[in-house]
Amino acid sequence: MRRDLLILSGLFVALALVIALGPGRASNVPGWSTSSHASGPAGALALYRWLAALDYDVGRLQYTERFAPDPQAALVIVLGPSERYSRDEAAAVAAWVAEGGTLLLADDRPGQAVASAPLFAAFELELVAPAAEQSTTLAPVLQPGFSSPPARTIVTGSRAWLRSQRDDVASLAGADDAPVLLGLRHGEGYVFASAALFPFTNRGLAQDDNAALVLNLLRRVPAGARVVFDEYHHGFVRAPSLGSLLLGTAWGWAILYTALVLAAYLAFTGRRFGRPIPLQAETARRSSAEYLESMAGLLRRAGRREALQAHYRASFKRRLARASGLSPQLDDEALLAALAEVAPGEAPRARALLNELAGPVADEARLLRLVAEADSLVHAR
Repeated sequence: MRRDLLILSGLFVALALVIALGPGRASNVPGWSTSSHASGPAGALALYRWLAALDYDVGRLQYTERFAPDPQAALVIVLGPSERYSRDEAAAVAAWVAEGGTLLLADDRPGQAVASAPLFAAFELELVAPAAEQSTTLAPVLQPGFSSPPARTIVTGSRAWLRSQRDDVASLAGADDAPVLLGLRHGEGYVFASAALFPFTNRGLAQDDNAALVLNLLRRVPAGARVVFDEYHHGFVRAPSLGSLLLGTAWGWAILYTALVLAAYLAFTGRRFGRPIPLQAETARRSSAEYLESMAGLLRRAGRREALQAHYRASFKRRLARASGLSPQLDDEALLAALAEVAPGEAPRARALLNELAGPVADEARLLRLVAEADSLVHAR
């Protein structure tokens, strides 16, 4: 009982560790939560599916050896990346925009250490932490052109605003001195830069004005055009493997936990994975004495004293012949005649024993005395 309690306690501890450290924590990691793969409140799966429902050719930039914008894409969406852009990668995006592409870039983490900072810097933009009096979760739309459908006030949940040294940027939402959403031309293309991620998330799109904002931004993208989400900078660099599926998915963790529970059960209940080893008592052969005792017991219970007597008479004759160097195949008279020539003093005694063993014996005690006399005669030879 005590061992069972220990086993159950250990399994509960293991389950608690899986819950605490397992895939349930993945949705709280910055960057992963804003992926178009994520269905949590902060994910962007709803935006991905919505664009597909609007008949856009929606895809993901992922599982490639090197990062490069899709040349066939009309719109690239970058939402809160978790892997930092290099200068070359940011320059590649800027060159793609200059050739006529549209970029939607959104992040709400200010500072130069965040993963998206080099990409903002490529367009001379910077995310800045707001002052206390500037902190707000609402941002009024500043451009009257956002009217199809009308978007008036977007819910941002923002912790930052955008700053730029350029004089050709347009403040689209927020305050004039602390814009949350900017638009700017870059070569032949256009950039929508947002200091708010919330309007593009699964929860944020439930707000009417946020959804209207997205539809207005899509007016720059031709119907049915290619739209690509950057998942490369969310860590989707290598194709899934067995290890990543086991350690990075809920089903994988469930399989590992089940295997751990089974292994613990087998270990603590004394189960082994090899062939069972029989006990020594089960493999030991029975001795000759046990065989003789069992056979004697069977004959005695069956009342077959004459069979036992005949068997021992034949054995005595055979041993007597061999001890004298004679053939065991001789009949009684020939054997006794030959024995009289070899050992004349023992021939009469041997004749008497053979004759008495050939006839009926009074009882078991007499039979045992005859057997003892025959053994002593053979041993004397």
